[in-house]
Amino acid sequence: MLRFSNTLRMTAGAEFLYALATFFYNNTMSNIKTTIFRSVLFVILILFMMGCSHEDASNIPELENLLVVSDEENSLLTIFLEKEAVFASSEHNLIGRLGQFDIDDDGQLYIADAMQHRVHVFDQSGRYLTHFGREGSGPGEFRAMGGPKFSNGYIHVYDPMMMRLSTFSLDTYEESGTIHIQAINKREVAWLDGLMQSGFVFINPDRFLVNFTSRLVPNPSYEGYNLNNRFRIYHLMDRNRKLELDSLFTLPAYKALSATVEGQYRFTQFEFLGSTLITTSENAIYMARSGEFLIKVYDAAGNYQRTYYAPYQNAVFTREDAISQQISDYEEGVFEWRVSVIENAPEEQIPDTWPALEDILVDDRGRLWVATIIEDLDSHEWWVVDESGELITQFEWPRDEPIEVVKNGYAYTRQTDKETGLQVIVKYRIELEERR
Repeated sequence: MLRFSNTLRMTAGAEFLYALATFFYNNTMSNIKTTIFRSVLFVILILFMMGCSHEDASNIPELENLLVVSDEENSLLTIFLEKEAVFASSEHNLIGRLGQFDIDDDGQLYIADAMQHRVHVFDQSGRYLTHFGREGSGPGEFRAMGGPKFSNGYIHVYDPMMMRLSTFSLDTYEESGTIHIQAINKREVAWLDGLMQSGFVFINPDRFLVNFTSRLVPNPSYEGYNLNNRFRIYHLMDRNRKLELDSLFTLPAYKALSATVEGQYRFTQFEFLGSTLITTSENAIYMARSGEFLIKVYDAAGNYQRTYYAPYQNAVFTREDAISQQISDYEEGVFEWRVSVIENAPEEQIPDTWPALEDILVDDRGRLWVATIIEDLDSHEWWVVDESGELITQFEWPRDEPIEVVKNGYAYTRQTDKETGLQVIVKYRIELEERR
């Protein structure tokens, strides 16, 4: 577990300086007063360590409103997650494919089912209530399903195939409106020429973050080959489908490894090469690159607010660990392809360390929940940080039971039922206590 301290440690250089000074002391003339020597030595060591401290401080990014996340071990709270409810398929109410989910203010849970093109509704105790939505292209219908989002008393469900957001009333679960997500003024923006609109992030019913991605050319002999030169431009857009041209973020897209396997050129994107992490609240955007603990916050209009930073020590990367991760995460056939690329990629493509971050969430109290990658790849170390940058608690949690939503004092995780092999949502009550 990573710990920070305000106590200066003697570096290798300081140890050498101390040894050198001691050598001269032991061999000096007897008429030199011991007290004088010790005073001089003390001043030298202080100046040396101040220089080291200044060097360490120079690694801290120079950003406005930078909040350095501190870890004062004695002040951290102990967290307990007490299991309270399970949300799952039953004999009479089957979930075809348990997709993304969200929770309303009363604790009811809404699960997207992309296989059946519907949203399943549970009460806060895990009892199945109803479902809404069906396959099709008309009102209240879906050709594909993204995650549901609760906001302002309604459930909003994204259809990436038709690029529209359908709004449902919580009283009748009838569709009460549709918002199309495809930007109508893209052609007015020169820097978006040739880019594809390929993603959508919900902020609130009036503001969205859409992204545009450069095209991937997989042929290395092609003049425009850009396997690892792709990028994404994120633009704010209003409900009238107009991009706000002054509010944009340009970040790298997923990177890939490439290799020649049995005479065949192969490439595959891997998150361990770096990814963009984004989460939102009703009035804020949280954005980070996974390589370091550096999380920038913007308001809903795209104005920079603050940055959370911690000098995190990334875990050492090995191909063996990466291969084990593919085998546990992907189905047979898919992981074989991915493993072959990892095994045969040139050494210069292989990173030295894993990313620092796996995921970021924000709860309804404005606290950041950050999943960090540690040496034990079967677990994540979660950091809970308040709005001022104070670290509230740290705890390890199984990687294969990711925390996906934190709301109303509960954490909701995705797990696999050992008996049925089906995915379920498990609800835990959060309790924080002072350490004794």
